[in-house]
Amino acid sequence: MKNLIKKIILKLILLFLVLAVPIATYMIIEDDVQFAGNINSIRGMNKYTIVAEFSSEYNKLSAVEKVEYINKTGKELDKLFFYLSTIKTEDEFYKDLEDKLVSGDVENPCKIKEIKSVRIENRKVDFKLIGRDKRILMINLGTKLKEGHKITVEIEYDIVNLNFITDVNNGRKIYVLEDWYPVAARYNGGWVLEQKNYNEEVNYYFVEMIVPEGFEVNSSGRLIEKIKRKGNYHFKFYSRSALGFNVNIVSTK
Repeated sequence: MKNLIKKIILKLILLFLVLAVPIATYMIIEDDVQFAGNINSIRGMNKYTIVAEFSSEYNKLSAVEKVEYINKTGKELDKLFFYLSTIKTEDEFYKDLEDKLVSGDVENPCKIKEIKSVRIENRKVDFKLIGRDKRILMINLGTKLKEGHKITVEIEYDIVNLNFITDVNNGRKIYVLEDWYPVAARYNGGWVLEQKNYNEEVNYYFVEMIVPEGFEVNSSGRLIEKIKRKGNYHFKFYSRSALGFNVNIVSTK
């Protein structure tokens, strides 16, 4: 009888260890490691992967954006719509800045100048800019996207006339990127195509910013890697947010 009780106690201890160790390990590791370990198992959220290279010489950002879009509209889709970057007047740009380290002049409002190409699952598809000021990107899928299914959209584009301010304390330029990348439009019984109805769903963002020497990058996401490659610095971030992904490119000289 005693041996049986000992065996039962031993089994309970082993079971406790099997269950407790992974939980304890998960609780003490860094958030970014937890995130990386679970990203592939997360469902129901769109994922944005953006690689963008900044040119200080031409005041331009060239980007390739891949969006894993999940159809949650309740119907089959043959088109998708994306909001493009919001055009801000000079007054609006200054008003939005929380700090007051402003001097000098703001360049023309930052905007996407050119959509170079759109691909669906590596296949080129037709697209068109529509709406007031051509700020809506309409993409013909070329096939039906069923409810609950996922599709990968790749958009290549250039952003010109980047807004910048000058820090009066040290003279550094700060390039401010807000609402700068295409975002999947909101669907509420129909497509909502007004900029004021910006999509507020929680999304995942993986963003790599490439800048020349003499610049650094701050963002609303978490920095997971910074490397130097062929004279440029690569800043890699991730974020899970309903507020989008904002970036500041700051001169260090």
